This record gives sequence, structure tokens and C-alpha cells, in this order.
Amino acid sequence: MEHAPRAGRGGGAAVVLTLLIALVEAVEAAAAWHRAQEFRAQAQAAAEAAVLLREAAGLTGTPPPTTKSRTGRVTRTAGRGLPTAGPVTGVPARPRPGARSAGPAGSRPHPLTSTPR
Repeated sequence: MEHAPRAGRGGGAAVVLTLLIALVEAVEAAAAWHRAQEFRAQAQAAAEAAVLLREAAGLTGTPPPTTKSRTGRVTRTAGRGLPTAGPVTGVPARPRPGARSAGPAGSRPHPLTSTPR
């Protein structure tokens, strides 16, 4: 029996890899579908529980709960809470572009950015 040429033997790995990727994608799709089903079931159960709670509240004479937000917008009262930030002091001014800085680093040219004299 003769051996297949090298080019003919190399295609098997690509096919196996493609099948493996397709299998992983199918498993991920199945998991996503199951999560969606669980979410739908949970949402349906929550809706049914809300109906039952409203009915129970109606039987006891308790007014049904409102769907209004529990947290209202709060306006800031002067003198309460954290103080507002004032102007920043003690920060040196930013040097102008192209200005030479004082000190040893500014007194000699940088070896990588300067042109040779």
C-alpha cells in the first residue's frame, strides 16, 4: 500500500478542527437556549406571584402596592453634605511647549532626540 502524498494527509487536521469548533458552538447555543427558557419561566412565575399578591392584598383590604420609584430625586440643601471643590492651589504652572526647563536635564541635549553638532 502506498503512502498518500504529504499535501493530501495534511487536510485531515483542518477538518477535525472545523468539526470541533462546530461542536463547541452547538453546545454554547444549547446552553444559551436553556438559559433563555429558565429566564422565561422565572419571569412567568414572577408575574403569577404578583397577581396572587395583589389578590391577597385585595382580600385583606390593604391597598395594592404602587409601582412608583422608592428613591426620589433629592435636591441639595445649602450647608449640608460634602463641601464643593474650590480652586486648586499649589500646582505649578505648566511649561510652554519648546521652553527649556531649568536643571541638569535641561542644560544638555537628549541623546536620542537631538541632532549631532
